[in-house]
Amino acid sequence: MNIIRRFTISTVHPRLFQFGSIAIPTSAVFTAIAIIAALFTARVIARRLELNPEKVWDLGILGVLTALFAPRLILIFTNWRDFLAHPLWMIGILRVRSEVATIGGIAAAIIVMSAFVFFTRMPFRGTLDALAPSLALGFAIASLGAFAGGSNFGTPTSLPWAVTYTSRLASLWNGAPLGTPLHPVQIYAALADLCLFALLLAMIVKRVGWKVRNGEVLGSWLFLHGVTNFFLNFLRGDLNASDFLVPQSFAAAMVAAGGLLWVL
Repeated sequence: MNIIRRFTISTVHPRLFQFGSIAIPTSAVFTAIAIIAALFTARVIARRLELNPEKVWDLGILGVLTALFAPRLILIFTNWRDFLAHPLWMIGILRVRSEVATIGGIAAAIIVMSAFVFFTRMPFRGTLDALAPSLALGFAIASLGAFAGGSNFGTPTSLPWAVTYTSRLASLWNGAPLGTPLHPVQIYAALADLCLFALLLAMIVKRVGWKVRNGEVLGSWLFLHGVTNFFLNFLRGDLNASDFLVPQSFAAAMVAAGGLLWVL
């Protein structure tokens, strides 16, 4: 048990590189890798589904930019007095910790991407099916970065595979408690998303033999990712009582949307 915990501690590195006074967070690097991997995966799947890969690429870029900047705009509008007092700090904030702002940014990305699909006359369900495996892969890679950085940390546990954060940066940047064995909930999420990625790829490759209809790949991702998040949120230690309802409601909405796509 002690060997497992020592190994876990030694593999957690919130800071990947240091250039003078500039620190490069591991989670930021993993997020960049996740975005690039998701975009290239979407292009490959688009070709297989006989979609325009360039339009799918542009759609992905648009969604990524919206998801990155919209939460900061929401944070600024909801804390405008702090923004007027410290504008550069609000703009350059490392990570948006507000669940409302984060989910609001995701909702904004969904709206913007839907408008892009509509105005460019792309096949709606087929295009979303091409994005679903990419989303699963991207979330899996990003979860590994969250594990390394200490964000989205888990609740205390006595399980032998618990992770104990010892880096002061994990606490300073992401609020991770130091010296307390925690559920590696980020690893749970990464494993679930990797399994989901494999399932969605199989659905696309064998869509004819499995009689997969347009929209069912995305519906599967929404339903299964929503169910996974709903239960994993109970193991997250970074969610307080006031924030807990927001991600749970969003997960339930994903499950409902996925079920609706199956029915339709």
